[in-house]
Formats: sequence, structure tokens, C-alpha cells
Amino acid sequence: MGEKIEFRPVDYDPLVDSLFVVVPEGKYEHSVMLGDDVILDFGRLSGGDKLDVIGFEILGASKKFGLDKGLLRNIRRLHAEIKISEDRVEMMISIVVVQRKKERERSRVLEMANVGLPTAVTSISV
Repeated sequence: MGEKIEFRPVDYDPLVDSLFVVVPEGKYEHSVMLGDDVILDFGRLSGGDKLDVIGFEILGASKKFGLDKGLLRNIRRLHAEIKISEDRVEMMISIVVVQRKKERERSRVLEMANVGLPTAVTSISV
């Protein structure tokens, strides 16, 4: 019998301190590395013809959010706004984790130079 694989749109790997987020209905085409610690995944949403951000990976996530790696393994909600202008890429990320049965929210703004990406605004909520 085939083993059922559970899809997780938000995945955290504590061994490499990497937070990975993907839009489930996106069809992956390529990735772009921004600086040393952010990777944007581009593709097309189902039924769409426009290339868009369908996911991202943040390296060193526990340090960026100021949270213990154990807490990042249990993210309850995540919302990201990604704005790509002619000169920079700005990511506004808000995560909610549970600590001692209480929700804790952390937000972070990451800014990087644009490396030739087309202008876009994307929201990802999971």
C-alpha cells in the first residue's frame, strides 16, 4: 500500500534553521536567492498565467524571529506580504506560535536589493 504523505504549507527544519513556506496550488518554475538567507520561489497559481511568488525559504529563521527552534516547529498561522519594486524586495512576515498553551505573535520585515525581479505584490497566508 502507498503511504499517505501529509502536505504542509509551512515547514521548519531545526537542523538547518530553515523556514519554508509554499502555496499549495502553485506550480513551481524557478527560484531566486536574495542575499545569503532568503530564497523566493516563482511559479503560476492554478488557472493563472502570470508568474508570481508561490513560496519562500528563510535561512537562520530562529535568529530572525527571536524564537526558540522548538517553537518554530509548531507555527499555527503565518502571513507574508512580499513587495517587489524596481530597487528592492520587502517581505513583511507575521507568524503565530503556541507557547505554554498561549499564542505568541512575531513579525519581521526583511529588505533586500532587487536582483532584476519583475515588480509584484504577493500575499501568502497559511
